[in-house]
Amino acid sequence: MKEKHPRALYTLFFTEMWERFSYYGMRALLILYMTRQILYGDSQAYGIYAAYGALVYATPFIGGVIADQILGYRKAIILGAVLMAIGHFLMAIESEVFFFGALAFLIIGNGFFKPNISSMVGSLYKPGDPRRDGGFTIFYMGINLGAFLAPLACGLLGELLGWHYGFGLAGIGMVMGLIVFVRGQNKFEPTNGMPPNPEKLTQMLLPGINRERLIYIGAFLITPLIGLLVWKYELMAYVLTPFAIIVFAGILIMSFSFEKIERQRVWVILILAFFSITFWAFFEQAGSSITLFTANNVNRFILGFEVPTSVFQSVNPMFIIIFAPIFASLWIALGKRDKEPNTTIKFALGIIQLGLGFGVFVLGAQLAGPDGMVALVFLLFGYLLHTTGELCISPVGLSMVTKLAPARIVSMVMGAWFLSFAMAQHVGGMIARLTSTAHYMETGITYEPSSSFTGKDQFSVRTYYVNGNDTLRSEPMKMLVDVVAERPDEVAPKPEVFYLHRSVKPGEQFNADLRIPYLDPTGRLTEIEFTRQPSHGQMQFSNDTIVYSAHAISPENTTNTEMQESMLPRKDTITFIMKEINRPERFDKVALVITISDDEAFHPVVINPEQNYTVIRSTALRTSFNTFNVLHNFYMPNGKTLGVEIVEEPQNGFVKTGSMLNPFVGPTKTIHIYSNVFYYLFLISIGVGIFVFLMAPLLKKWMHGVH
Repeated sequence: MKEKHPRALYTLFFTEMWERFSYYGMRALLILYMTRQILYGDSQAYGIYAAYGALVYATPFIGGVIADQILGYRKAIILGAVLMAIGHFLMAIESEVFFFGALAFLIIGNGFFKPNISSMVGSLYKPGDPRRDGGFTIFYMGINLGAFLAPLACGLLGELLGWHYGFGLAGIGMVMGLIVFVRGQNKFEPTNGMPPNPEKLTQMLLPGINRERLIYIGAFLITPLIGLLVWKYELMAYVLTPFAIIVFAGILIMSFSFEKIERQRVWVILILAFFSITFWAFFEQAGSSITLFTANNVNRFILGFEVPTSVFQSVNPMFIIIFAPIFASLWIALGKRDKEPNTTIKFALGIIQLGLGFGVFVLGAQLAGPDGMVALVFLLFGYLLHTTGELCISPVGLSMVTKLAPARIVSMVMGAWFLSFAMAQHVGGMIARLTSTAHYMETGITYEPSSSFTGKDQFSVRTYYVNGNDTLRSEPMKMLVDVVAERPDEVAPKPEVFYLHRSVKPGEQFNADLRIPYLDPTGRLTEIEFTRQPSHGQMQFSNDTIVYSAHAISPENTTNTEMQESMLPRKDTITFIMKEINRPERFDKVALVITISDDEAFHPVVINPEQNYTVIRSTALRTSFNTFNVLHNFYMPNGKTLGVEIVEEPQNGFVKTGSMLNPFVGPTKTIHIYSNVFYYLFLISIGVGIFVFLMAPLLKKWMHGVH
């Protein structure tokens, strides 16, 4: 008779399911919350997301050591769950002040929770117990079930009802997991997960504070430091990268003291860890750049309903639930025929499938409609290929480390393997920032109509420029808003001509990159065609950059009246067309307006005194945020930073200033930059996958019989 699994396994199953529900529920909303609510630019949001992800994978190493040596698994899990619940509920407070503290609590809590609940599963079985693999399979199903349900529940609530509802539900999920674990304590064996040396916990280290309390206090006190690392995400490059180099270099140097077989097996781990960084850095675009690609450039309408972006975070775990048993059966069937690919071949297949997924995204971008929107089928098929790639790599990684690493350093090598995931998050953030429109952000406004209001609304804005002690302001521009119940065909009319404004002194010059505002830095998608040359200066064009030299004003043979007239600010205009190479019928007219003047301070001037916009109303189940381009309606002198301020508040809505995309940027333009970056990720993935495939015979030899 087949022996049943321990009852405690199901306690851990539901504990982990609820914890993953909370984690993936928050993760599904994180990038969207930063870019839509806090109004961070893409680049800053990607940087924070990457720092958070890197620390989430780095802290379990420390949490695992503390649990192994001092706390024990049970106390560490409870501490981690409490900290994460605090973090989730702080996220529910829609305030930037609480935001970084919330992320810090989540990171530290994850460090105590994540490694130790997996260790608890292992402690349920004695060495050699044939039920162990099946137990972990059941446990991992809980992970995927929580990951699948979370974006559906938290994502829908967060995007349709309000961010705090989504984050609050994630917090409730974490509390549910904590309750399940605490109430299920009686199902564990008395020694399961208990402190290895209880006397250590009660040892007094400070007056009135024993070792256990000091750990709890320290976990809370370290939150400001962790929050600082996330806030100043640039520091991760100076903290994580050197640490990773030291760890991997140390293991490599140590390997030279091993016997040949052990040494070469360690080399295999280090090589595959490097390729693992590549895979997961690309794969983790799902939570960052692919999320904003979905939000900005994927047609998410199904049967007339626009599916919230965060819901698509459920696609990957859904595919895992469907295909994981199929892949497991496939490997078993191939193994019986002695045809199962070895670990290296699986790595190669996984990376190649990942690349093909990005290739599908690029194909979708190339076939996008006139509005720059990609058909949903391309997103789903791309996710499918990413998932099948994950199923080739993810299950074999940890198993490979335990099989190949020498027993005396297996914990160290396992820590290094997890460190590679942290590095992947960091590198993934760098990649995501390549898709960022941060260089194309200007100051702008976000308008939200009152709930259930339809009709006409209006407000006024103006720009200003601080010149020393003076603040120069433009005349107001009136924003006329038509709030409608159904999604409008056109939010705002496309300008007939996009204007760029620069200024220069007589006899001086400046450079202007004409592709920057168009989001086609490689020149792979568009071509530039000039339609008007300058008349008050000379222009040279090379490598997508023009060098404009203004004519100097010569006083020779000039009367006083002529001299005064010549010194007045003069306008020079260069016009050109940005035309799509594959679809020449799609183009934009651009005018580069140059002001030639000796005056240092240019007064901001409104170009269009009135603008009309159409937006969809907000309801109890949907919040309608609308970001408007305004700076192309104002004269913006070269080198001057203009601010935008509200002059007249709307009567039937809310408006605030913040960062926004410049006039060129919209779905028809962002599709270019996503396509460019995904194209290179496609090429790199295919190239790396082929390289790993070619290395497979050598790595197989170095594995010395380990499959």
